Amino acid sequence: MEIEKNELENIVYQKLKKLPEMFKEKLDNIEFIIEDSDSPHLLGLYHGVPFEKRKSGYHLMLPDKIIIYRRTFERICRNRKELEEKVEQVLFHEIGHYFGFTEEQLRRLKY
Repeated sequence: MEIEKNELENIVYQKLKKLPEMFKEKLDNIEFIIEDSDSPHLLGLYHGVPFEKRKSGYHLMLPDKIIIYRRTFERICRNRKELEEKVEQVLFHEIGHYFGFTEEQLRRLKY
């Protein structure tokens, strides 16, 4: 399946709106990026300083990033519904890393 970058950005935005308010208000200095490239093993990636590790000296820092790999989603998803479900799963998984959860903890939570 194929999806335009701006359409995928809109899906990500809609999924972010579904986050509980207590999580949304803690998302600080983070940007969400749709990367056109394909990653053989990744749908998304969190890169930054997890929220729990930010100390008083954390200021004037470049934003953390959550990257969504558009071509990888196109390759593995068969239809729009599957893509939207997978985007939500991956987005919440990467946000979990922002909050300091490990891969193992996220797997146990089914993210």
